[in-house]
Order: sequence, then C-alpha cells, then structure tokens
Amino acid sequence: MSSNLDREFLERIKKLEQKLGYVFKDKNLPLTALTHSSFAAEYHKEIKDYEVLEFLGDAVLSLIVSEILIKTFPEASEGELSQTRSAVISEAYLSRLARILGLNELVLLSRGEIAQKGMERESLLCDVFESVFGAVYVDCDYDIKIPREIFNRFFKDYLIESIKKGNIPRDYKSILQIMTQRLFGVVPKYSMVSAEGPEHEKIFTMECSVDNVVRTFGTGKSKKEAETEAAKKAYFYLKERYKDKKKRI
Repeated sequence: MSSNLDREFLERIKKLEQKLGYVFKDKNLPLTALTHSSFAAEYHKEIKDYEVLEFLGDAVLSLIVSEILIKTFPEASEGELSQTRSAVISEAYLSRLARILGLNELVLLSRGEIAQKGMERESLLCDVFESVFGAVYVDCDYDIKIPREIFNRFFKDYLIESIKKGNIPRDYKSILQIMTQRLFGVVPKYSMVSAEGPEHEKIFTMECSVDNVVRTFGTGKSKKEAETEAAKKAYFYLKERYKDKKKRI
C-alpha cells in the first residue's frame, strides 16, 4: 500500500474495495477513479482525476454489456442489440448502477461541487462508475475477466430484468421503427389527437399507428413526449404479440 496516501483516501479506497469485493494491488488506481477534476484542482498536492480511467471504463463496460445481451437474447437483431446497449451504457442507467454501488458516497469533489450536490448528478455518477471499472481493468493487467465477474455478480440479473420489464431509458420511437420495418416493411405513423389546457401547460395526446396492426395513444407535456409514450405502448404490444415468431428483446 502506498505510504504517501492520506488516511482519508485510504478509508475511501477500503470502502470501495469492500463494495466491489476486490482488493486493488495499486491503491493509486481506485483513488484516481474516485477523484473529480474539481477536487484535483483544489487539493494541495498533485493528484490525478478520473477522466482517462473513465474513457477506458466506457469501453470495458460496453464489451461486458454486449456479451450479456448476445448471450441472453441470441435471436435479437444487430439493431435491437445496439439500441439496448446504448440505453444501458447511458448516463441515466449507469448513474442508477453507481447509486446501487454507493459511489455517490465515495467520490472526491471540491467544496463548490459538494455545495451544488455534484455527487447526485447523473453525468458525474456515470463517469465515476465507468472510471471504477477502468481502474479494476488496469489493476488486472488489462484482463477483462475480473471486471466482468464483478459486474455480473452485482448487476447482470438486475440488468436483464430491467430490459425485460422495459425499465431502461430507451428511444422507443427508434426501436419501434426497427421492429415494424423488420416485421411489416413499414414505419409507424404519428398524428395529433388533441392539445388541451392553457397555452403554457398544454397536454398533448398523440396517436401511433402501424398499418392496420396496432393503434396506441400517448399523452405528455409536448408532442415528442406523447409520441414516445404511444410508441412505447405499441412496441410492447407488438413484442408480446409476435414473441413466438422469433425470440427478440
């Protein structure tokens, strides 16, 4: 263990190791993974921030998630796999996993960032989550076996359940279009049904139709929000109706 690391840092590193179930050989790696650039600029000694490890961790997680998707949904098309992976490797979803792991309690931030509740920002939590997996990957001499094992132990079942229940941030208009083109050779059509309420707080209702197969409706504070809701309903209807045709995501 590096003797020049402050006790506060060593305590955070130990907490991270306990959460991961992994002991780092190089204690500077987890410290870097938890260090935001604002803290590095404010700290009285030279210290690295997590940006490079974040870059590496993004690629590591992308591969791990790709493996899970291909093994779990072997009949899914490239388009479906790509859309799902993008939803999982997103700020909204990875920040959720970071909170489950408790990384918001460990990240090192400047006083200003702490005052602005930076530890709760999705973008920051996503970055820290990626950097932690980047740190593990480097510590394992760039062998993905242990990062994969850690991710699968904590998140594989949760991830698969999230996908099956539609509990991931997805562009439902895009994935519905991929589905309808594959099944019917057509794209969904959207039309406005109504716009009710005062000008500054209208509620829109939009219709989504796919030939004579399905018609769904969605409401929202904007046309886009309402269309997305309608597309989501159509997607899950078609997914259930045609599930026996091919095993899809």
